[in-house]
Amino acid sequence: MSIDRSTEIRRLAQLLHRDANELGYLDALDGQDLQELRQAFQNRLLEDHGETFAKMAAGGKIAPDALSAMLCKKIFGPAITANMSYYTPPEKAAKMCSHFDDAFMTEVAREQIPDRARELLEGLPVDLMRGVTRALLASKDYHIMGGFTDYMPQEKVAALMHEITDIADNLRVSSFCQRKDRMAELTAQFDDEMLKKLIEAAFTSEDFIVEVGLVTAEMNEADQQRMARLTDIVNPSYRQRARETAEKHGRTESLAAYFAA
Repeated sequence: MSIDRSTEIRRLAQLLHRDANELGYLDALDGQDLQELRQAFQNRLLEDHGETFAKMAAGGKIAPDALSAMLCKKIFGPAITANMSYYTPPEKAAKMCSHFDDAFMTEVAREQIPDRARELLEGLPVDLMRGVTRALLASKDYHIMGGFTDYMPQEKVAALMHEITDIADNLRVSSFCQRKDRMAELTAQFDDEMLKKLIEAAFTSEDFIVEVGLVTAEMNEADQQRMARLTDIVNPSYRQRARETAEKHGRTESLAAYFAA
């Protein structure tokens, strides 16, 4: 999987509470370097205090799930709960989450490192994720959603996408995902009407044009041709704009089927 540099800049900027334009001093780093920098920053706390979090999680293994959940909410708080979750068996963590309300689970999600939470994401029932998804959308925490999308089982991502009512939010979330191939697979499953709405939303912003181009580039030839046909239906001038953007970013070759259709 190639690492898209612009996606990593956006994710790192969110982590540092900075605007992406303020990170020009990192211009010498490519996407892989930026990802490694972001992950090192995220993992620093665990490297320093991981043993403590592991002991705390181990101490809760024998406690009833409801009691463990109450301690997390009343005593530990979302940050410590998030760090303990990496050392809690997925089955135990899922049972504890059933005792959390959406607000607390959302706060925990904001504190978690997605790649360390993949086992929890695999074991957590999708119904428990719906409220968190709606809350993150309402607070425009697209970077958190995008980060989790890279590591969440595909069928759960597909189910949670139904919670997204603003079609442009699909692009906003996607802009923080590195797994553009997964987004391409999900996008290709949209019906024609939904895809036309997505295309219309994409051409309201240069950044969105870039993003839909990255996703389309991961599609097979038939799906790229379908995207081209629907683009022409929405607006015959859009494909020329897409070509200009692709040429600017050096991506015309990966979109050959789209432009040839």
